[in-house]
Amino acid sequence: MFINYKLKDDILYLEIDINYDFGNFNNKNKNIFEELKSFINKLNLKNKFDKIVITCGGIVIGSLIFFSNNKNISSDSMRYVPNFNNDVTITVDNKNITETEIIDNEIPVENNTNIESNTNNNYNDTTYQYEENINMQDNYTEPISYENMVTIYRSNGEVITIPIEEYIIGVLASEMPASFNSETLKAGAVAARTYALKAKDTGKTLTDTVSTQGYIDQNQMQNKWGSSFDYYYNKIKDAVYATKGEYLAYNGYYIEALYHSTNNGKTESSLDVFGNYYPYLVSVTSEFDKNASSYLRETTMDINNVSSRLGINLNNDSVIEILSYTDGNNIKEISIDGKIFTGKNIRELLALRSADFDISINNNIVNITTRGYGHGVGLSQYGANGMANAGYSYRDILYHYYPGTYISN
Repeated sequence: MFINYKLKDDILYLEIDINYDFGNFNNKNKNIFEELKSFINKLNLKNKFDKIVITCGGIVIGSLIFFSNNKNISSDSMRYVPNFNNDVTITVDNKNITETEIIDNEIPVENNTNIESNTNNNYNDTTYQYEENINMQDNYTEPISYENMVTIYRSNGEVITIPIEEYIIGVLASEMPASFNSETLKAGAVAARTYALKAKDTGKTLTDTVSTQGYIDQNQMQNKWGSSFDYYYNKIKDAVYATKGEYLAYNGYYIEALYHSTNNGKTESSLDVFGNYYPYLVSVTSEFDKNASSYLRETTMDINNVSSRLGINLNNDSVIEILSYTDGNNIKEISIDGKIFTGKNIRELLALRSADFDISINNNIVNITTRGYGHGVGLSQYGANGMANAGYSYRDILYHYYPGTYISN
């Protein structure tokens, strides 16, 4: 019923579907108050407004005003008033223009960690930043469907709701080198979009960090790319819109579209890393990763620091033995002075780049060599770029890293 919204000056502007019979509030199949309550609860907007302005096709057609102090969304506490006249200030080319009839399009409406969706107490009120220049000669701006919007809880405390394709641009700009092959960026766009759609479908909260998917806005992109901003932004935008609406599915459902930077030549099984089995998140070859700049890293750590982190007293004669490997050739279990760890444990405790590592101790210094970067499950970004440079399409890449899946839209 409601397809977009804007929260401004204690007024909630709601764009109603033009096909909705908004005059028939007694129609039990289309009860506006039930639809309104569901919409407000979904977006956590309760008690953030004093009145509601209803628009249709960008034109104000009436309002819902509380006449009860309890502000319950119901016919007992609200009254519909037709043709509510309220000026709305919109921004066009950085100039404030007051229009009565037009609502603008500035609409607030390692990726694996679950976050509770109702965490708004830690954030500011709903804000928004999607802007679109409006041709003032047009009397109608096509509404953006709420289904195509995503909400992101940002590290700075803001909560923004933007079109999903704009969000995917920000994800790719954060998660992948913009210098990558366009086919790699397309593959990344489909994976990131799938992840976002599944998050929306399951009520999972999206952040702007790797707890879900990284995301940066255009200001951050400009700081990141400097004079190359226009080139890289348009390159990523082209990749995103070339795959607009596409997502990965398995047996009719969104997949868990996990991805990582680099692996050791094979991806990991989700079962080995996260304890959950998915038939499309199994170990596959990824030989191009071995040519990536992020493939191999050597580091040293003080023996006392490592001892403290592992909870054991290491010395130059400590016995280190690898007991088993995963399907992806990462360390599954390792014994250090008789104490058993998983490779994942060691990676997390020592903040290593991957669970494929060599470790030795000399002169009270712990020497560690890692291969790959990330959890290793799903699409490998550098492996995908190697495939793209070898002539594979983004579809080839996705079907390789997520076997048994298909692309839908």
